[in-house]
Amino acid sequence: MQNAAKISRNAPCPCGSGKKFKACCADRPGSVSAIPLDIEPLHRQARQAVAAGNFTEAERCFRQLAHAKPADAYFKAGLGQALCWLHRRKEGISCLLQAARLLERQAAKSRDPRFLVELSAQLTHWGEVNAAERLARLALTLAPKSPVFLNNLALCLVRMNRHQEALPVSRQVCQLLPDHPGCNILLAILEARFAAPEQALDRLNRVIERNDDREQTARAWLEKAVILDKIGRYDEAFAAMVRAGREHSALSPLGPEQRESLFETLESNSQGFNAALLKRWPVEDVINDGLPAPAFLLGFLRSGTTLTEQVLGAHSRIIATDESSVIHELTRELQRLSGSNEDHAKALSALNLAQIKQLRQFYWRRMREEYGDAVMVRQLVDKNALNTIELGVISVVFPEAKILFALRDPRDVCLSCFMQAFSSSPATVNLTSWQGIARQYAGVMGYWLTLRETMQPRYLEVRYEDTVNDFESTFRQIFAFLGVEWQASVLKFHERARGRYISTPSFAAVNQPLYNTALRRWTHYAKHYVEIEGILEPYIDALGYAEPRVKTGTREDLHSMR
Repeated sequence: MQNAAKISRNAPCPCGSGKKFKACCADRPGSVSAIPLDIEPLHRQARQAVAAGNFTEAERCFRQLAHAKPADAYFKAGLGQALCWLHRRKEGISCLLQAARLLERQAAKSRDPRFLVELSAQLTHWGEVNAAERLARLALTLAPKSPVFLNNLALCLVRMNRHQEALPVSRQVCQLLPDHPGCNILLAILEARFAAPEQALDRLNRVIERNDDREQTARAWLEKAVILDKIGRYDEAFAAMVRAGREHSALSPLGPEQRESLFETLESNSQGFNAALLKRWPVEDVINDGLPAPAFLLGFLRSGTTLTEQVLGAHSRIIATDESSVIHELTRELQRLSGSNEDHAKALSALNLAQIKQLRQFYWRRMREEYGDAVMVRQLVDKNALNTIELGVISVVFPEAKILFALRDPRDVCLSCFMQAFSSSPATVNLTSWQGIARQYAGVMGYWLTLRETMQPRYLEVRYEDTVNDFESTFRQIFAFLGVEWQASVLKFHERARGRYISTPSFAAVNQPLYNTALRRWTHYAKHYVEIEGILEPYIDALGYAEPRVKTGTREDLHSMR
């Protein structure tokens, strides 16, 4: 039999139990110890499973393949990617890094460096940018003139905030592929960053005129808006934002019903999470399970959550997540336990206290899988702005939690959202239009204002403006709220951010010292707010952003804390 291999009895069992093969499946009838493992059919199964999005089956196949051929970097990488998509990120990244080390050792023998680049791109996606850069550079030693390989390195360097190094690489790519829209957009971004805005605008205009790829054309309009804003051509910038929004909206696969689903969810949450449900299980009934008290960093998109998370993560006693998906997974577990796909308030109402504790156990098991056992002894701050929509679930399952809620002038929030491209989903599809952004802001912030006085978790509102204008005082208060001491090292948070992968659109900003140019940016676009002022005005008033500002020390100013 060709392409066959036997699994060592001392190897980890391919079934995934964590036991040695000899202590698990080795002696079962039909075990792979009885016959050699046929590689090609199993590999074909693995590829088919990946294509179908069946990552559980892909994991099973790749695990057997990796155990059968432990020196095969492709099989190890396939296992790692499957585990990452199954939200077992810590284990998956370990496999991807093992594959990278195998490739680095074997690269001299490789005649085809494409897999080096594929794995480099995977590692960048999952945040392991240092290993990604090593593979990117290794591939270029084998094919130094490949525009694909050069572009992969440029993208990797940009994600590490090493823009000056990325610039000459990007220029080389565009010399080799002068008409490629994506490569030209990347070079335009870098050119604008290094004082060549007119050259960058010319480059983006050529991309728009050619319109070879509608998605890239939409992106070019948005990057054009960013550059025009930077050089003070505000009316042109707003027109470019509008055009980019239309293009992105037209490209979205989501229909009218899906565009309304977020507002329907917010409405049902506002009604369903009433005082009776929010206080159904008092804190003392829930917290006797020995689990830590989590903290959550919430707020509307572009309100300063990434900046806050980066500062918190620089503290030695805090683990701050970057866009964790565990709360989303918990809501799916809630549906499974309740047997209901209805709204989450109804699902929670159907559970008993023992099931609430099951949800808590689920959350902490997933957090340990993602971030290691340190989450059980250090203060966890689970950051994801979109989790604000699940504030009711968080409040019921974790009544002892602490909520950090990011605030920023609603007008600056809406402008910042209009200048960003978000991947299309029911939670972001409305952020492509000026009216849609304002409507979503009102929905989310109205939900916050409804729940904040009734929920059991304590909360602290953190203003972006205070972070910028009075950094140390603001974070001293935040750390006191979280129960950890002040550490002066957090003043250099931006140095820690350099070279790190950050998944949100703010990744380029948080590696710099604090700056105040984003404050009251909306004033440059004041005439355009006439269209949405009726939607935003109640929240400008309620959150203390009306002119003149409320004096420091009142409930509405600086921070609200309970």
